[in-house]
Amino acid sequence: AAAPLFPLAGVMQSYAWGKLGLESEVAKLVASSDPLVHIEPDRPYAELWMGAHPKGDAVIRDNRVGQQTLSQWIADNPSCLGAKVKDTFGGRLPFLFKVLSVNTALSIQAHPSKELAAKLHAQFPEHYPDTNHKPEMAIALTPFEGLCGFRPVEEIVSFLQSVPELRALIGDVAAEQLERSVSNDPRGVSAALRVCFTRVMKSEKKFFVDQLNMLVKRISQEAAEGKDVSGSNGDLLLRLHSQYPGDIGCFTIYFLNFVKLEPGEAMFLGANEPHAYLHGVFSKEKRGRHRTWLAQISSRAVRLIADTEKDMAIAGCLLPLYYTSLPLTDS
Repeated sequence: AAAPLFPLAGVMQSYAWGKLGLESEVAKLVASSDPLVHIEPDRPYAELWMGAHPKGDAVIRDNRVGQQTLSQWIADNPSCLGAKVKDTFGGRLPFLFKVLSVNTALSIQAHPSKELAAKLHAQFPEHYPDTNHKPEMAIALTPFEGLCGFRPVEEIVSFLQSVPELRALIGDVAAEQLERSVSNDPRGVSAALRVCFTRVMKSEKKFFVDQLNMLVKRISQEAAEGKDVSGSNGDLLLRLHSQYPGDIGCFTIYFLNFVKLEPGEAMFLGANEPHAYLHGVFSKEKRGRHRTWLAQISSRAVRLIADTEKDMAIAGCLLPLYYTSLPLTDS
């Protein structure tokens, strides 16, 4: 017999970056199916989780089975997963479906590959409690903006030449190495880009705050004079800085692709793919249950968890994994 279909009541999650009250599509979705739910006008409703995650286990709303959570029902009926999924994931649902309503930018993050997840879990189980990789698919429900993946190196070099504050953070030697590698040493691009990105993210705080303030002041003056600031990604810079002033993550807009999606369009985020959601509403399906933060566009504290060079060696990828955010969200 076919497995029964049950209506589920998802779990709303409140994070500071979410839209407030009934401005949030997450709150609207829940209110449309539950007229008794209380939506607070000043509370951010950021995410709606529909799955069996221990921090947000959906509840089955069906008189045939009585009130129980989805994870409880799966535990009692493990064959519903199919033999392969049941055996591979120990009888647990390996996917989590979400709807996100984003008002201000989330932190920059990347999810490890299967191999890296296992190594990080073995070394730092308190920070990496899951051995699985975390690919995800994001589908826009409204016009949506995000950062995803590294730009073509030619674009990054162009910013190095048009944004002197960025070049000051990186230094002329590293910047020139990247510029030379574009035409003379294609195989050296990855290493040169790693050096440039690391120089930015490891900048001394006072220095990068001074450079960021100089950049924001310059762009603001140019915009007020009616000048074109697109060559410095000026509009996006000013918006992110207004949300998180003095944050090192503001400089990542010169390294990562700025992606705009229309409703129905989607982007896939594979292993080690740096990304950040900036604004809009989208649904997301992800594998696994925990994430790894790499950098910040936020005002939260960060803590150094491991030696940078060791983590880069483990990763074998472009991004150095040297920061993890306080575990305030599983996005």
